[in-house]
Amino acid sequence: MAKFPTFGGNNNNNNDGNKPLYNGQEDFDIQFRQAYENMPFKLFESAPRYGNKHNLMFQDTADGLFPLEESKQTYSGYLGASLDQILNVRQCPVDRMTLCVTSDPEMEKCIKMRTALKAQLLKPEMSCHKAHSHVNCMQAIQSGLADVTVLDAGDVYTAGLQYALIPFISEIYNLGTPDYYVIAVAKEEDPSTELTYLRGKNTCHTGLFTAAGWIIPMAFLISNGWVRPYGCDSVRAAAEYFSKSCVPGALSAEYNLGLPYDNLCDLCHGASYRYCRRDASEDYYGYTGAFRCLIEGGGNVAFVKHTTVLENSDGKRREWWARNALKEDFELLCPDGTRALLPDYKRCNLGKVKSNAIVARGGDQYNLTQLNAYINLFVYAQQFYATKDVDDFSFSMFSSAAPYADLIFQDATRQLRVIKPELRWYSDYLGPDFMRARRIVDCHAGAAGLTSSWMSLVAALGFSIYLVRGA
Repeated sequence: MAKFPTFGGNNNNNNDGNKPLYNGQEDFDIQFRQAYENMPFKLFESAPRYGNKHNLMFQDTADGLFPLEESKQTYSGYLGASLDQILNVRQCPVDRMTLCVTSDPEMEKCIKMRTALKAQLLKPEMSCHKAHSHVNCMQAIQSGLADVTVLDAGDVYTAGLQYALIPFISEIYNLGTPDYYVIAVAKEEDPSTELTYLRGKNTCHTGLFTAAGWIIPMAFLISNGWVRPYGCDSVRAAAEYFSKSCVPGALSAEYNLGLPYDNLCDLCHGASYRYCRRDASEDYYGYTGAFRCLIEGGGNVAFVKHTTVLENSDGKRREWWARNALKEDFELLCPDGTRALLPDYKRCNLGKVKSNAIVARGGDQYNLTQLNAYINLFVYAQQFYATKDVDDFSFSMFSSAAPYADLIFQDATRQLRVIKPELRWYSDYLGPDFMRARRIVDCHAGAAGLTSSWMSLVAALGFSIYLVRGA
C-alpha cells in the first residue's frame, strides 16, 4: 500500500497575509492522485481508489468470474429455486377487494383511488361498489357483493351486531390513538345557548345514530335528566325537546325504526331526494356538514368531533360558507353549563369514542387470508397516498375535493392503523362506555342478540301449551 502525505495546513512560508490559505490542500490533492495513478488496477476493488464507493460494477467480495453452463444462461435457469421466492413477492392470494361507498362523490373518489393503487402495482386490485346507504353497504359485504367499507363508530356497532362484520383498521387523528373527543359547539355571539338547557333550540347533528352527532350527546342529555327518555326512544325525545334540527337519516326507515318526525330535518339543506339523506349528498351531513349547519343553517349548537372547527375555519376551506369563519367566533359547551375555548376540548367534552374503522366479513364468513391481503393493501396504499398537499394531478386518500368533506376517509386522518386481533369484535373495539350509551338511545340495541332467546321463549311457551292440552 502506498504511503500518502498527511495534510498539515498551509506550508507556505510566505508571510503575505493576502495569500490564500488553501494551497496546502491543492498540493495534497495532486500528491494523492499521483499516488493512486501508480497503484495497480484491481477489477474487484472500489474503495478507496474511487472514493468512498463500494461494489462498483462488480462486488468487492468477488474472487473471480466463471463461465455459466448453457442451461443456466437464462434468467430462470440461473435463478433456479430462487425465482419462485421472487415471484411470490409480486403475487397476492386474493385477486380483488371491493370497497363499498354510499354517494356519487365517494364513488368518484373510489375510482380515482383504484387508478392510483393500480399505478403502484398494489394488490389485490381494488374495485368500487355503490350502495344507497351504510346499512346497504353492510348487507352488500355480508352477501359478497362488496368486501370492505369505512364506518363511523355508531355504524360499526350496527355492522357487528346485525351483520357480524369486524373492524380491522382504524383511522388515527391528531391524538395519536384511534379516538376522538365529542364536543358541542356554539357561536360566541350566542351566550344564551348552554348544554344543560337546550329545550327549544335548533341543533345540528352529523347523522342519526352516529357517534359524535347522536349517540354520545343524546345519551348525555338523557342520562343527566335534561331530556325525557321515552323509554329508549331518543328520536322522539329529540323531536319533542329541540325546536328544529338537521339529523340526516331521521326520515329513513333503515335508521329510524320508529315514527318519523319532520322537525328533525327542518334545518337540512339537501334538495330533492338528497334532503336529509345520511350521506355526502346532503350538504349538512357529517362533521363538516353539521358545522356548516351551525354557521349558515340557523343552528344554535353542533355536535361534532374535536378537530372539526379547526378544519373548517381561518381560511382552511375555500367555500363561500366558510370564508368568514374564524375559530375565535366559536366556543365549546361544557357538561357543567359553562363554556370554554376550542383548545380546551380535553376538559370540555361529552366523551371520547373510537375513530372510524374499516370493516370486513367476520363470523362464519371470516377469512384470515383475505383480511391480511386487505390490511397489506391499505397499509401500503397510505405510504404512497397519505399526503394532504396535492394538486389536480395527484391523489390523496385523506383529502376530499371541494365542496365535499370526509369522502370515504375522514379528512382529519393522519394514518391508518391495524386493529389488534383481540379488539376486532365490535363491542371490544367500541368499549363498554359506548355500548352503554347506545343502549340508552336505541330501543333496538342488542336486538340481534335477543332474537334467538325470544324465539326460544316462544317455542317453549308453545310446547308448554301443547303439554297442557295433551294432559
